[in-house]
Amino acid sequence: MTKIAEYDVGNYIQEQIDFFQQDKQEFLVSKLWDEERNPESVTDKEIEEYFYNDYYIGEEHYQDFLYQLEEEFTDYIGKEVYVEGRKMGWRNRSGHTEFKMEFADDVYKKIIPNCDLTYSMEKVKDKEYEVRISHHDSPTGEYYKLKIK
Repeated sequence: MTKIAEYDVGNYIQEQIDFFQQDKQEFLVSKLWDEERNPESVTDKEIEEYFYNDYYIGEEHYQDFLYQLEEEFTDYIGKEVYVEGRKMGWRNRSGHTEFKMEFADDVYKKIIPNCDLTYSMEKVKDKEYEVRISHHDSPTGEYYKLKIK
């Protein structure tokens, strides 16, 4: 399976920290806009604090996530989507729904609960996807199979 998109702010922050701790020159240039400072003077703690204190990092991650969905699903706008879910909510219910895709992010917005969550999508094969959503009522995850008709 191929990872298509992931929305997980905590994981995103950690990935940013890990990346820029390995490339401090890039941190200086792309985040601090400082081409004069010596990269050796940048500490790992400074990078961590930068990202932990970034008020907009959640929005930045959400925009990156939407871009990933657009890349994969724009060609399917106007198509029918069949969704089968299991282990949903605190009662671990199962069910299904169908909808016509109007926007690429419908594969996210049409199935998520209204709460803080993590969302991970993988492509199983052409026009078939698996999604895992975790939140306070389902911390171990809800599972969805999506098929584009």
